[in-house]
Amino acid sequence: MRDLCFASATELIRLYQTRKASPVEAMEAILAQVDRVNPQLNAIVMLARESARRAARAATRALSRKTELPPLFGVPVTIKDLVLSIRGLMMATLHAEKLSRWRSRMQKGLVWNIEQGLTLTPQEIGRGEKLRTILWQRVRTFFERYDLLILPTVAVKPFPVEEPYPAEINGQPLTNYTQWFFLTYAISLTGLPAISIPCGFTRDGLPVGLQIVGRRRQEASVLKAAAAFERAAPWANRVPSVVRDAPVPIS
Repeated sequence: MRDLCFASATELIRLYQTRKASPVEAMEAILAQVDRVNPQLNAIVMLARESARRAARAATRALSRKTELPPLFGVPVTIKDLVLSIRGLMMATLHAEKLSRWRSRMQKGLVWNIEQGLTLTPQEIGRGEKLRTILWQRVRTFFERYDLLILPTVAVKPFPVEEPYPAEINGQPLTNYTQWFFLTYAISLTGLPAISIPCGFTRDGLPVGLQIVGRRRQEASVLKAAAAFERAAPWANRVPSVVRDAPVPIS
């Protein structure tokens, strides 16, 4: 049998259907491959190992019940591939014509993102759209059971304004500027209503964001949840020390 790490989505589905492989086996093969090569490549910054295993076990149980499931149910996916493909394509579409005139004045990360989008092959664009479909199906399944998805807005605390983007997350170096906002951009790709509100403060007194995501066309539910949280944990009168203690400019 072909190495599950390199099987396509359609191959995996066929193996699942014929009981020659399961989502648990596919996930374990991928995790083992990550352990082998990621120390050298650093392709995956945040590996949600246990949550991935839980999802794989749940998918295996669901497949054994022979109920009707989404077409790509149980196929592992990394958000990084999806974000870079779709964002690169969008940046190239919106800004590629500006490079010849404004490259020297454009933010370096944006230039990189445009050029990365321009090098995408049709196969990579197609894979990005396929991954977006997989993400959407997973989110749709999630919202059949839950009303809201609650998660951090970003994976880092506020960083100095002089830094274009953080160099690392939890000790893991970032390979490009998009990785620090994957949590929000991945939600944007689903097209679902979302809001970010302050939910607390770091030891330095800087705000931490809470992202609330709702079902399709349920903007009202998202706003109600945000309002309820603000009533339970008011923050508007809390001024971060970096603002409170800033010197007053002399006119």
